Amino acid sequence: MFRRILVFLSVIFLSTTLFAKEVIYVTAHSAVLMNSGNKKVLYSKNPHVKLAPASTTKIMTALVVMNKSSLDKKVTVPKSATWMPPSRVDIKKGEVYTTEDLLKAALLNSGNDATVALAVSVAGSEKEFTNMMNEMAGKLGCRNTNFKTSNGLPAKNQYTTVYDLALIMREAMKNKKLAEILETKQAEISELNTGRKIKLRNHNKSLWKEASYTILGKTGYTIKAGQCFAGYIIYDNNRKLIVVMLKGKKLWPDLKELAEKGRRLF
Repeated sequence: MFRRILVFLSVIFLSTTLFAKEVIYVTAHSAVLMNSGNKKVLYSKNPHVKLAPASTTKIMTALVVMNKSSLDKKVTVPKSATWMPPSRVDIKKGEVYTTEDLLKAALLNSGNDATVALAVSVAGSEKEFTNMMNEMAGKLGCRNTNFKTSNGLPAKNQYTTVYDLALIMREAMKNKKLAEILETKQAEISELNTGRKIKLRNHNKSLWKEASYTILGKTGYTIKAGQCFAGYIIYDNNRKLIVVMLKGKKLWPDLKELAEKGRRLF
């Protein structure tokens, strides 16, 4: 009789364990879901594999800019910024914008030219700016990250991991202005001398989708990096779960899978 009871309890325990465990499938080579409060990893797939960050880099860029500069500081566009390949917002050499407007250009339209203008404004050169990025990343606990550009364009020896990006995103979430920019669907910025307008549209398509949760963050893509994302999911009662994925093939289905399954793990 005692043995039967033990067997029965074992079956109940195993069944509960199996049903409690969520099976998550994503095309991304690496992915992570992290509790923004205590940094507990709720799901991971190759969390410490070094990969190209693509434009998720711009979250780190924004953090450094906001830490080292003021939002109303005027930035004169250097020639080096105008050489950047897409994505870009086509700012011109000698034009002047506020730091806040260039941050919007970088985070909404993923403007590679905007990040270089910001980097030069803050540090005098993009190379010195990336030193600041790496220094801050180290302070945040990132052990497998090395930035070589301010925008994530391909560069030798540039890499990060989904775990490190989650730590960076966790810090970014503390900045109210950064969160405000990430949740902006569309905006317009103005050149300060001529009044030339540039319309912006957020590359995060999740903002236009109907769901019981909200996903904020930064997309990224290069041929080497694949489809990438660094951001966070906001559920009911303002519960927040950091989500990062690198080297994916189906960004939006992957994000949906992580968001919906992540709710049950939270």
